[in-house]
Amino acid sequence: MTTRFPALHLISSPGKIAAFVGRLCCLVTTLLLAGCSTYGPERPGEKIYRDVLFAAPGGHKLRMDLYVPRTAKPAPVVLWIFGGCWRYGSKGYHVNVRDLTTAGIAVASIEYRMSSEAVYPAQLEDCHAAAQWLRDNGARYGIDASRMGASGESSGGQLAAMLGITEGKSRIRAVCALYPVTDLIELGRIYEKRKVGLRLIEKLLGGPVEQHLQLAGDASPVFHLKPSLPPFLILHGQHDKVIPVEHSEGFFRALEAARIESQLIVVPDKGHWFRLNNEQFAEVSRFFQVHLAR
Repeated sequence: MTTRFPALHLISSPGKIAAFVGRLCCLVTTLLLAGCSTYGPERPGEKIYRDVLFAAPGGHKLRMDLYVPRTAKPAPVVLWIFGGCWRYGSKGYHVNVRDLTTAGIAVASIEYRMSSEAVYPAQLEDCHAAAQWLRDNGARYGIDASRMGASGESSGGQLAAMLGITEGKSRIRAVCALYPVTDLIELGRIYEKRKVGLRLIEKLLGGPVEQHLQLAGDASPVFHLKPSLPPFLILHGQHDKVIPVEHSEGFFRALEAARIESQLIVVPDKGHWFRLNNEQFAEVSRFFQVHLAR
């Protein structure tokens, strides 16, 4: 089904990379380092549990923040994965799906190891660990983790997509990816041509892309699509100069070809790293409400 908003260009089923990528990442780093200042108080009708330890790979402690609606029955949950080039970030900054609690859906904003600490797939392994921890312990916090979705932005969108792909529809019911990385090999080629951003991918892979093509392919959602996967909702800014919108358009076509339920919303007035407005959030909320229902 196709839904259209005045501020959105929506594509439903039937690039340019600017040299300011490095400067943008520096800006993101500055903002993320101030992540604690983004923590807000509990809102009426919800409970927040901060810094819940869920794993400690190699002694590296990983924690999550739980935003849980006060509902009569355990709430479904969306696992949120922050972006930041796999190198920077904070579970407390820019939680773009934070308001899902108003729709009766819990949000688990997680940490994962940065590329400076471990190469891929360590980051995905940490996401799996968080998902399993929620299944084992979520009920103690008012969460029904049998109804779990995944969401993330930018590099976090890549991890959310890969989590849905590797766990399958029976465990991750729906994935919402915001301006995600979907093809590391192609993105690496673009960054190499533009002479900017390539080191971020190389840091994740542990070396040059051409020397780690198998790993880059393993980390690219576009190469792992099959009909048994969960539905996808993708949002991408039309003027994104960090991750070209063409990547999400190609990913959407691949989802269609694999007969996976999918929807792509291209936001005409946005670049990279934007907050959801009311209309966009309503679409995300509806998506998860439908797919996380009993």
